[in-house]
Amino acid sequence: MDIEELEYDLQWIGLDLEDIDREEQKIKIEYNPNRPDFSSPEGIARALQGYYEVKLGIPKFDIKPSEVVVNVDPSVKKVRPFIVCGIIRNIDLDEEEVATLMNIQEHLHWAVGRDRRKVAIGVHDLDKVKPPYRYTAVKPDSVSFTPLHGDGYPMNLEEILLLHDKGIEYANILEGKEVYPIIFDDNNEVLSFPPIINGVLTTVTDETKNLFLDLTGTDFNAVNLALNILSTTLSDMGAKIESVKVNYEGEKEIITPDLDTTKWEVEIDYINSYLGLKLTPSEMIKCFQKVRIDAEESKKNGYLDVYIPAFRGDVMHPVDLTEEVAIGYGYFNIPKTIREGCVGEYHPIQTFSNKVRTIMIGAGYLEVLNFILTSSEKQYSYMKQNFDESNLIQIANPVSKEYNTTRTSILPNLMDTIRFNRSEEKPIRIFEVGDVVLLATEEETGAKREIHLSAVSYHEDADFTEIRSTLDFIMTAIGLYNEYEIKVGINPSYINGRYGDVYLRGVKVGEIGEINPEVLLNFKLEFPVAGLELNLHKIL
Repeated sequence: MDIEELEYDLQWIGLDLEDIDREEQKIKIEYNPNRPDFSSPEGIARALQGYYEVKLGIPKFDIKPSEVVVNVDPSVKKVRPFIVCGIIRNIDLDEEEVATLMNIQEHLHWAVGRDRRKVAIGVHDLDKVKPPYRYTAVKPDSVSFTPLHGDGYPMNLEEILLLHDKGIEYANILEGKEVYPIIFDDNNEVLSFPPIINGVLTTVTDETKNLFLDLTGTDFNAVNLALNILSTTLSDMGAKIESVKVNYEGEKEIITPDLDTTKWEVEIDYINSYLGLKLTPSEMIKCFQKVRIDAEESKKNGYLDVYIPAFRGDVMHPVDLTEEVAIGYGYFNIPKTIREGCVGEYHPIQTFSNKVRTIMIGAGYLEVLNFILTSSEKQYSYMKQNFDESNLIQIANPVSKEYNTTRTSILPNLMDTIRFNRSEEKPIRIFEVGDVVLLATEEETGAKREIHLSAVSYHEDADFTEIRSTLDFIMTAIGLYNEYEIKVGINPSYINGRYGDVYLRGVKVGEIGEINPEVLLNFKLEFPVAGLELNLHKIL
């Protein structure tokens, strides 16, 4: 095929094109996190084999048993309870393929492992260590080894977290733990200090022929999925997979990798109704085969038994199987229809928001976009606001403390944006129109979303007069200048006497003023900031 054909077809298996180098015949793509099996060229090629009908259905992988055993000490339950392993033999890696392997590893750390918190992957030269292996937990100062990418000197685990680049980066994962996880071989040589760094002893090079894979984490399904993706990818590169016996002492024994399929039962009419098609069972089965999934007619009339391969962790609901049929059928083959009364239009609040954006640009402000997830520390402590978890939408399992809650105000995000750009030319005038998330009132349930406008000006002469003139400009542009007023109020985020509550027809719709100097110090800002925030729902 030529590169133009591939460029066109990649979109139909769910990939976004980022860059194309026709001279070098290279395509750079972006994949969605729900398809971590697309983290390698091999994974994409596997999908294209089905798309082009070169190979259909679930790929077959031969796994031979090995004599290798990993013994899991119960002490790891307190810190990082799960481990799965595999052996890859007869791998032929050149320098570029070693780099590709490391790249896949890092992609899986993000897509499946939540930056190593949920899953961490160790790849080792099998021939440099001696089984059986032991996964246990030790005191931070009780074990020393020479870490990969270090200075070439032995360090204990505590020193690695304090001095090694990877230790500093990932120390927060082990914060508060009394013991740290570690993997030894039969000679008490250290393979890995998960989730931080491997030992230099097992470094993979272009001369490595056999690999030992260890994946540790806090979620068994996640570590198992990452192992399945990595091992099948290496198999597609021409290597052989061997299983490892993982002995959870006193509990159970498992054999990994486990590439058994997962069975789903899905109603044929359900899929057809979603897609607006009338596919027969055999036609639908062919669609599944084209996306490397197996299917057969179920004993239950009107249903299919669908078998999901072990390297696919994204199927969580029958609607996901509907998407797979659409890909196999070809989105471009689905008839285009417009039903009466189904032509969309902007919601009134969105139309109003777009108008406000235009007004702000006309006022000389630059639009920025921030995440709805934010840091509770910056949202409240930095802004001198009271922090009450019972009144907030908290994230149950945040990736980091930078994104542990939803924002209830946009202003802290703008303060943080200025912090990152404080060395730029002044004045800095920025605004954002976006969502905030609030707990519902007693009459409502759950949470509710509101759209706010927030704007700030940062320079040595920023003051209340400037931001008040901006508010006057906004209200004049939307025809409400004679209907709003500012009343004196108290807000710890602002300077007393230079703050006011904004009222429209007797209802409070926002706030305006000069930011408190203590807040400026929290965000490491040296010049004054004048800001405002308005609830657009209450103004519309």
